This record gives sequence, C-alpha cells and structure tokens, in this order.
Amino acid sequence: MSHSKFIQDQKKFEETLDWVKKMFNCEQRLPDQVYKVPFKRNVVIDFDDVMSPDFWVELEKLIDLSNDSFVMMAVLDPDPVEYYYSEFAYYNWCILQKGTTSDEYWNILEQGPVESPADAILFNSEVVIWLSSSMKWAIWGERSYGICILSFNEGMDDCENEYWFTMERAITDLISLNFRNYTVPEEIASKLMKFYSDID
Repeated sequence: MSHSKFIQDQKKFEETLDWVKKMFNCEQRLPDQVYKVPFKRNVVIDFDDVMSPDFWVELEKLIDLSNDSFVMMAVLDPDPVEYYYSEFAYYNWCILQKGTTSDEYWNILEQGPVESPADAILFNSEVVIWLSSSMKWAIWGERSYGICILSFNEGMDDCENEYWFTMERAITDLISLNFRNYTVPEEIASKLMKFYSDID
C-alpha cells in the first residue's frame, strides 16, 4: 500500500496552501527570492536528478535528520486550481509520508491523470516545491532553469553528497545549459548569487 497520495479535497488543499505560503513567495520566480523564511544554507541540485527514483534516498536523509513525518511535493505551475483541479478533479500536490519508498516516489512522479498521462508531474511541471513537515528545510525547483534549490539551516550537512552544487558552480554547469550560447545574463547570475549563496 502506498504511503503517498494526491490531495483531492478542496478544504485540505486550501489548508495546505496556507501552510506553503508561510514558506514560499508562490508568485515569485527565479532569479528573485522565493523564500519568506531566511535560511543560512543553500545548495543547488539538477532538476532532472530530483525527478528520479534515486532522489527519494536523499529526501529520506533530510526527513530523518529533521524528524519529519512527511514531505509535501506541490506543483505551482501549471496552476493547481485553474488548470489541474479544473481539468482532473484533483490537485498536483502530494503528501509523501515518511516510509515512502523510491518506487512509490517514482510512481507518484510519473502517475498522470488517466485521461492525460502527459500531465504527470514528471512531464508537466515548471515550478515544483518540496516542503518538510517541520519547515526545517525546503526545495524550490524550476524546470526552465534546470535546477532545484535546497535550503536549510545548520545541522543538516550530513546529507551532503554528489548531487549538491554551490550556486556559483550551478550557474556555470547547470543553469547555463538553458541560455543562448550557454551564457547566463549577468543580471540573473548576480541575483541568484545574492539570494542563494550561503549566509556566513
């Protein structure tokens, strides 16, 4: 039996949205500041790596370190109400309970509506967030930039691994792949460095 499920109830969605808005500026987009809560540490992860079954292992480490009971994975674009709920009668938001497996995570990512498999999170998600139940860490992902930003405070460095990039390196190695001539405009690069470099 799956430990994870999509939100279908409107009241539950609205309660969850209020909670998500405590962490994120949901209307903002990179390179601007998307977090309302200040974090001291920011690392960057390839968007495609997060959208893979193997990444659940990394999420589990974060869950264990922060004693979370669940993680919320929510798509902000396409719009969960105007598009997703309107078309499919459920939200592209999912509660990932502690104890979820890598296979279950993958199934959630690739599970699209019966009438429209291409609307699975794996394929149709421009902006995706992951928010821990403790609010000790959060992830903001944008497909067009090819990155996810994992933000947290001290005490979670034990999770460090080969997935993690500094923002400086991500601008060169990941984000540049999404721009003409592989060059990130200076205005964008400087904002990303300003908002998503570590706070000393």
